[in-house]
This record gives sequence, structure tokens and C-alpha cells, in this order.
Amino acid sequence: MNAQAGWGREKILAPYLLHHLSPLLLGRSSCHPSASRTPFNIPQAELHTIMETPLEKALTTMVTTFHKYSGREGSKLTLSRRELKELIKKELCLGEKMQESSIDDLMKSLDKNSDQEIDFKEYAVFLTTLCMAYNDFFLEDRK
Repeated sequence: MNAQAGWGREKILAPYLLHHLSPLLLGRSSCHPSASRTPFNIPQAELHTIMETPLEKALTTMVTTFHKYSGREGSKLTLSRRELKELIKKELCLGEKMQESSIDDLMKSLDKNSDQEIDFKEYAVFLTTLCMAYNDFFLEDRK
């Protein structure tokens, strides 16, 4: 891919994200990109190569990590207890220290609709809670 082609796709990413975020910002239900291609004909698999900022890379990592573990058992759009446990154990340092009862407690607290699975929204709540804990840790460190 030449530099010109890459530059063009980077310029398209902002309108793409705004298109998909605007319903959220305006209080409407979210819209979801198609499974394989974006409205700008960018393959979903290539989106991560377009995102350049550290925050965008972090967001991509959070999404791709969910999908790396989801769907091994049951739906591709949810994490089972076993998938959640594996994600935590392999992707988070705190996973090494978590006991089975802690995994069960976490699963119960995240599973708001009580379907015994964690959907992406419930996973995002977990990540948000982790981000808040990280923030509190760093704020304490500054005192």
C-alpha cells in the first residue's frame, strides 16, 4: 500500500466513527457496522491498521480482545464464564490472583440480564470499572 492510499483511509476513519457514534451522542440506539466491511468499503480486519493514536489502539485492543475469547462456547457475541475466566487469566495481571469464587462474583455482578453470559456492553462496564480503579490508583500515587 502506498502512503497516499493509507493517508486517504485515515481521513475517512473520522467520518466513519462519527457516523457510528452520532446515534449514541444524540441519545438514539447504537448502529452497528456490517460484519465484514464499513460504509467506506474498508475491510473491518484492516481498521486496526488505520487507527494511529494510542487511545484508538487501546480501544481496538479492548474490542479485539473481547472477540478473541467470545464464541468459543455458544454465541460469538458473548463470553461464557469459562471464556471470561480465560480472558482475565491471560490478559490481565490481576487474573493470576483471582480465585474461582472471585470469578463467580465478577460474573454475577457483570451479567445484568442474568443470561449466564457477558455481552459486549457488560464487558465494557467491566473495562470502565477497571479504568476507574486504575485512575484511582494513579491519583493515590500522586499524593
